[in-house]
Amino acid sequence: MSEIEIRARHHLVAVAQDMLDGKLFFLEGAAQVLAIRSQLSEIADRDPDFDVFVVIRSETDHLPLEEQRPLWSPEALARLEPELKNAEEWAGSFAQQACRNLIDRFGNRKT
Repeated sequence: MSEIEIRARHHLVAVAQDMLDGKLFFLEGAAQVLAIRSQLSEIADRDPDFDVFVVIRSETDHLPLEEQRPLWSPEALARLEPELKNAEEWAGSFAQQACRNLIDRFGNRKT
């Protein structure tokens, strides 16, 4: 296993744990999980744990992530706030188990 993949696995576990701990919104974490996935080998195209985050990004890709919010007007962000809150609650309702699964899969391996 390459050093890049080892670091990616550690980062993935940290992101998943941050989502579970409430330190990272699920909408933000989904984007990060999918970015990290591209650095991992031997992940099936249709991996159920990663597919959870594909669904979250697919259903919320019209909503701005934190890094994009400075580019949006305060009025637009205020109008989106209820939708952002509902989307976060929706994502959290099923992403928590996927986070636990990713931590189990990638956090317990000997590196």
